[in-house]
This record gives sequence, C-alpha cells and structure tokens, in this order.
Amino acid sequence: MLTYVSLAVGCAGLGILLTVVLLAVCQYFRIDLAQNLWLISLPIVLTIALNIWFIELYDRIKKK
Repeated sequence: MLTYVSLAVGCAGLGILLTVVLLAVCQYFRIDLAQNLWLISLPIVLTIALNIWFIELYDRIKKK
C-alpha cells in the first residue's frame, strides 16, 4: 500500500512541475490562459495517465 501512495505522491509532484513549466511557457510565448483554459487540463491528464501507467508497470514487475 505504501508503494501505491508513494507512486501517487511522486506523480502529484510531477504534475506540479508540469504545471509550473506550462505556466512559464505560456508566459514566455504570451499565451492568454483565460482564452485557452484547455491548456490547464494537459498536466492533469498527463499526470493521471502516468500514475496509471506506473501502477500497471509496478504490478507487472512485482508479478515476475
């Protein structure tokens, strides 16, 4: 159980990092986030997908 929690916390940290990078890129290229709210969903969706992928990968390695 501790492994799954640590994977979730690691992915949450990665999601925060991705969000900060996204905000920096949007500021650099002067992209208005108020008009492009869909950009905020990218780090969230990517983080959830990575979390699921890491859990599946861990389960496959653990079975062997």
